[in-house]
Amino acid sequence: MSVLGITLMAACEQDSEAPIASDFMQGIEGPVVFGMVSYLTASGVREGRIEADTAFTYADTSRVDLRSMTVVFYDEAGVERATVSGRTGEWNPDTDQMIARGDVLLFVHRDSSNLRSQEIHYDPESDRIWSDSATVRSLADGSVTTGSSFESDIEFENIVVQDPRGGLQRIF
Repeated sequence: MSVLGITLMAACEQDSEAPIASDFMQGIEGPVVFGMVSYLTASGVREGRIEADTAFTYADTSRVDLRSMTVVFYDEAGVERATVSGRTGEWNPDTDQMIARGDVLLFVHRDSSNLRSQEIHYDPESDRIWSDSATVRSLADGSVTTGSSFESDIEFENIVVQDPRGGLQRIF
């Protein structure tokens, strides 16, 4: 018998098992979307764009779990107002409420400032964005303010950092 024949016989004798999904993936009952892009609209006007590396949907709820997510908010003229990015997040397509989690960065385009926190919430019904977690706000001039949390309107004109500390520090 040739070497090729022996090799083929040995290959046929090996048990081959199909790959098994992780416990997490087995718990997903709805579609999994890779490279997800969706838009937030109100009365037919685009108010935002949601992007995620991966989106997990569930049959029993309208919640969508996002991985490596980014949300861009637009003003009435369609100009980018702010961008939020985080490692994970949740989005409710019925209400457009969102939560970004894990090293979240909120970049305000108008003044090039940013806010960092571990969790940021967005509620279009109340027209606000906020965090109940420790927050660091950095302005374009390099000043930094830290606080216990923050709240802002969606226009990012009234950003309030709770229990502020700093403000005169410079980032070099």
